[in-house]
Amino acid sequence: DYVMEMLWNKISLEPPTLQLSGESRYLTPLWVSVYEDPLHEPSQSDSSQSINSCFELQADRLYSYHRKITNKIRAALKILTFREQHVLVQFWSPRDVGKHQLLTTVDQPFGLGVVDEELCWYRRDSEHKAFLVDKDHEEEDVSPLARVLRRGLPEWTSDLTSYKTKDFQQQECAIRCNLHGYLALPVFDSTSGSCVGVLEILTSFKYMSYAFEVQQVHKALEKQNLSSPQVFDWPATKVPIESRLNKLDKIFGILKGVCDDHSLPLAQAWTVSSSDSFVAHNEVIEKTCNSFDTRCIGKVCMSTAALPFHVRDLSMWHFRKACSEQHLDKGRGFVGKALLDRGSCYCKDVTELSEEEYPLVNYARMSGLTSCFTIFLHSVEGDGDDDDYVLEFFLRLDNKDNKHVLNLVQTLKHYVEATSGFELGEISPVEFTEPPRVVSHLSSSTKPNTIRISSTTTAKPLTIKTDSSDSESSGSKTDPKNVAIQRSPKQIHPNTQECKQSGKRKLESLTMEAIKQHVGKPLDQTLGGKSSYLLSSKRSNSVTNPKLSQELWLQQPSTQSVGHVWVGGIGKGSSRKGECKGSKAYSKI
Repeated sequence: DYVMEMLWNKISLEPPTLQLSGESRYLTPLWVSVYEDPLHEPSQSDSSQSINSCFELQADRLYSYHRKITNKIRAALKILTFREQHVLVQFWSPRDVGKHQLLTTVDQPFGLGVVDEELCWYRRDSEHKAFLVDKDHEEEDVSPLARVLRRGLPEWTSDLTSYKTKDFQQQECAIRCNLHGYLALPVFDSTSGSCVGVLEILTSFKYMSYAFEVQQVHKALEKQNLSSPQVFDWPATKVPIESRLNKLDKIFGILKGVCDDHSLPLAQAWTVSSSDSFVAHNEVIEKTCNSFDTRCIGKVCMSTAALPFHVRDLSMWHFRKACSEQHLDKGRGFVGKALLDRGSCYCKDVTELSEEEYPLVNYARMSGLTSCFTIFLHSVEGDGDDDDYVLEFFLRLDNKDNKHVLNLVQTLKHYVEATSGFELGEISPVEFTEPPRVVSHLSSSTKPNTIRISSTTTAKPLTIKTDSSDSESSGSKTDPKNVAIQRSPKQIHPNTQECKQSGKRKLESLTMEAIKQHVGKPLDQTLGGKSSYLLSSKRSNSVTNPKLSQELWLQQPSTQSVGHVWVGGIGKGSSRKGECKGSKAYSKI
């Protein structure tokens, strides 16, 4: 039938009722537990006999509250979907037992992606477990569930073997049941802000990232007035104070002012991501950022989520969205360099950087972004890492003059001085990171040229200093490794010039009298059968000269519209002239 009877606790499973369409039809909904005999509820007669007992009245209210939470969790499980079928989701709730508080999953909702013996066996084993979560017994945390409830922070791992046995009592049982990935999320009551339990997810696949599962759970709980941690966001239990909102509002004003004055397509702020989750890695439980991605383990990450940004060009929105869903390593790239040096950095073309150095390089290429300027910004009103930011400005797509950065710096200084409470990093000299000119020979070991300029005045010409000598000299020695780069186009394509000269001589040999004699005749007869040769030689010139074709490709005019303005900030976005109807102010705080 539609309901499959289980052999323990008189529990049955309700089949999925969620209607899926489009890409979501490939996801797996859950078979959710249904309790035929709920927990013992005090009868009316019992209540009337003990109406004068404050203790029993309090117990009745507590029971009613737990039952309400249980129903909400069950409703959330019914709309959850996962990337695989072999998945188990179960809720753990704290209960008072005598003088102690135990975390248990008995009589609590759970869901299975598929009803099979392995998942049912692990569920049965979980029902025989209970973990002490008293405040006086923190040293007895032998389960991720107890640690998550105490801390109010998630814990996860892509492989359960990364735990020591003493840190995960059910490790052996989980592996025997073909369960390897693990995620435990605290669940909060949105009204009171208190942690009401832990939602545990076990998967057979060893996912490198659990961002999808975290977001799915958050959306499902949100519909039931419950909350859980989000990906690339601040913890759900923390509410930004008024001073922080004012600080971010000022940063938004700086970004918007500079963008409007210089017609920049995009500007955004970055800061060090807080370590809001725990991960088991190499038998060590350590703090990590809230990306739930194995690539961030052991790194100090930078995030732009929940921070001010300003988008003037509608076509840049996909790039902005990718930035909000991607962490950058603090020790790499031009954003991290500006933070570490507490200074500034300029990259002439971000699209020529490696993906390891700039993980967003592919999105930048698709959006047509190239030149980028980053600078350190410090808030003098605080002393923590939360008061250090990096402002990132992407220059106009048609910008080819490095002097434009000097004007941008002067404008930026003006806005920062006008906005009290901030100070810029070192901006004299400004360091420029210029990628190698020949993309085909770019490798991870290639060091970009460094150009230093003085930002004291915009009237001074650029003073260029290169780390490696690329200039040609008659007395300089040629490095065999760079022969392909240093050779002239004539050396690389020796027949190109000869073809051009040959074609030129053939055309010069034609006189006006000869042309008049052949008016009205076919082209082959007019040129004596040479037309195919000339056409083929012209095609050859356009194809065999990769440098020429590359320059033509790079110089193609952009067809992306810059007439629309989308603003992101602290809930303040004004619609101005030239905006399309329905444009919105995008903010995420």
